Amino acid sequence: MVFFTCNICGESVKKPAVEKHYQTKCRGKTKNVSCMDCLKDFYEEEYVAHIKCISEAQKYSNQNFVPKEPRNKNAQKQESWMDIIRAILDSSEYQLTPTLRSAFQRLQSVDNVPRKKAKFENFVGNCMRMPRQQATQVWDILEKELNKMKEAKQAELQAAKAAKEAELKQKEQEQEAPPKKKSKLESSEPAAAAAEATEETNEFDWAAQLLKLVSKQPDGIFQEKLKKKLLKKYTKHLAVEQLSEKQTKKFEKRFDKQLKKSDALQLEGDLVKSIQQDVS
Repeated sequence: MVFFTCNICGESVKKPAVEKHYQTKCRGKTKNVSCMDCLKDFYEEEYVAHIKCISEAQKYSNQNFVPKEPRNKNAQKQESWMDIIRAILDSSEYQLTPTLRSAFQRLQSVDNVPRKKAKFENFVGNCMRMPRQQATQVWDILEKELNKMKEAKQAELQAAKAAKEAELKQKEQEQEAPPKKKSKLESSEPAAAAAEATEETNEFDWAAQLLKLVSKQPDGIFQEKLKKKLLKKYTKHLAVEQLSEKQTKKFEKRFDKQLKKSDALQLEGDLVKSIQQDVS
């Protein structure tokens, strides 16, 4: 707790008792006190904002002194309470009358202010001689500001939680294995099935297509080249980009069979010729 020395009469006064001191012993005098720890002077209502001061350890230690963090939870709660009072005084929302503003300013100089309505009203009534009606008005404003701060804190926590959940979800999505990409063969299987059905209803004319390709080559065409050209036409006929393994085997078998049984074509080693071309 902060202690002051009255610069008029020299008496030591606790901070909560400064107001009473200038209403009794130094009545009629302008407030003029100095802090017993830091020796700073305060005039009129300036002392009200002097909530904390240096400790004796800090006062008599060297300039490298590092104060310890306070462990008193009540002190921390009291400081939070003072923050609410300061926020009310700084806000234009409440449109404080001079009487109410003076009441909040006086509250800043009081330690251990109760944080329950009934106890608060009794406390300010006994210690500050505050009328019951005014005490209720002060409490209502305090409670409203407290709820605002709680809601803001809750919203802040929820926003932080949502951001953390979004971050975790994004990390999980990045860590998930990408779906296996289908091979060309796998992706062509449905089309291949449809192609087989097409072939059944619209038969590929092997003999005519073979003869047409060979006839375009007066000197004949190598068997492997002929197979590639016919494969291209066969694939186009089935309306697919690539034959399935089953279709490829079927093509190979049909090609060899059609080439051997054709009366219009003849084989000379690896060369395929049209018999009509050969005769001419």
